[in-house]
Amino acid sequence: MLLLVGVMSTSAIVPFMGVYIVEGLGKDPWMISVYSAMSLLVAVFVNRRFGEWIDAGRRVAPLVLVCIVAFVIANCSILIVQSYWILVSVAFLCFGVASAALSTMYSFGRLYAEREGLHIERYNSYLRSMTSLGWMVSPAVAFFVAGQFGHLAVFKLALGMAALWAVLWYFVMPGDFAVEPRVTIDDAGHAIPDVPNRPLWYAAIACFCFSLAHILCSSALPLFYIQEVGLPTFAPGLSFSVKTFVEIIAILSAPLLMLRLGARNLLLGAAVLGLLAFWVLASVSSLSTMIMGSVLEGLYYGIFAGVGITYVQSFAAGRMARATSLYMNGLYLGGLIASSSMGLIAHFYDFRMAIHLASFGAIAAFLVLLATRRSDVPKQLTVSG
Repeated sequence: MLLLVGVMSTSAIVPFMGVYIVEGLGKDPWMISVYSAMSLLVAVFVNRRFGEWIDAGRRVAPLVLVCIVAFVIANCSILIVQSYWILVSVAFLCFGVASAALSTMYSFGRLYAEREGLHIERYNSYLRSMTSLGWMVSPAVAFFVAGQFGHLAVFKLALGMAALWAVLWYFVMPGDFAVEPRVTIDDAGHAIPDVPNRPLWYAAIACFCFSLAHILCSSALPLFYIQEVGLPTFAPGLSFSVKTFVEIIAILSAPLLMLRLGARNLLLGAAVLGLLAFWVLASVSSLSTMIMGSVLEGLYYGIFAGVGITYVQSFAAGRMARATSLYMNGLYLGGLIASSSMGLIAHFYDFRMAIHLASFGAIAAFLVLLATRRSDVPKQLTVSG
């Protein structure tokens, strides 16, 4: 519930910011990219820093509280001063810090599951499904509130959810939870210096390719459906709902599938399903084919979402928070590149071309997974120290 409320708070703002910048502040669309890039770069930096701190033994609860406070400051700054410059001077920084809450909660969830002896894959799938559920509900509510009560009402709504987020943090988050700093030793008992973890980076690169493909396609779909296919204006919302519903089912099914097939094989299958989904989506000509494509999109991305974080964490080599932050940063960077590229592709070609080009992201993910199938983390002994 703590994760769900946090995701609902942040996801009410992230997709709405573009509308607020263009319609609320009257700025040009390219200014959305400037704000988004600045915010995502802050999120990438803070994710990595928080991951290092958690692995070094710092308590997790204060880090989540920092994210909540930053989120509150960002919303208050927008409510006090309605200006684009407040976005690129204060809000981007605070929203970027707040975005690190997701990676921090994923790290906490994995470490908590290990400490309490929970089924790790299943618990990871619960966490990931809460993220999808938050994104399924909160953006729709935010846009409804904006339509009924104006743009600033969305930020007031976000502040209300942040208050609930803070209350849950106080009652739910164990204030003393931390992991003991870990060192890696060899058979003779000597400490092994930290070395680049290539298998971890290969796993993160595969996730980056999945994210690149997913965001490139999903960001092009709404305008593709309405402008190029001529579907009704409710079509993108229907597509998103069907996709997210199937995605949650796939995420919750991932632990059982992992047990039978293995994480790498599931991700290879997800890449193949992604190629099929992009082909169907690029060929949409009616609501029925759109729903078929949405089902395939939710299936392939749900499998990736349910398996990807556990797959990357399997190469952590004792530094779980670093692995989790690297996974999240791969998703953020893939989304940043894809969302920026989509506009250029649509400008010079069309939205259908963006969907076709998303296939190359799925192909790249498949090839990375296939080429690194024999790579593994060297056997090492990890002890508290």
